[in-house]
Amino acid sequence: MSYSLTDETSIDTLIFWIQGSDGSISYAEQKAVKRVLDNMKYDMSTYQSTLAHIGAMSTANVEEMVGEAISHIKRSFSDDGKKMTYQLLENIAQCDGRLSQTEKKKLTSLHSEFGL
Repeated sequence: MSYSLTDETSIDTLIFWIQGSDGSISYAEQKAVKRVLDNMKYDMSTYQSTLAHIGAMSTANVEEMVGEAISHIKRSFSDDGKKMTYQLLENIAQCDGRLSQTEKKKLTSLHSEFGL
């Protein structure tokens, strides 16, 4: 893969992965994610750049990038960092008012992967 993952771009990748769980990202979901990230003082320019890169990738490459992002976080983040990342992703999954089965499955997997 040609995209080098940092702490921020790993989180961005997982935000995209969670947000797109139902196969599309609605305007309401985009607004809700932006609100959550703004409240956290998250760097939206890095997020937008990562999304632009992901948008040009094949599904297989995105899945590979998600795996690499999970590995990066497991390797580089403290237990508190993993917990905070998980909570962010859980908040994003819930921002449209309900958790889909796919979101629940992804969150359960992340919870296990992060050792929470």
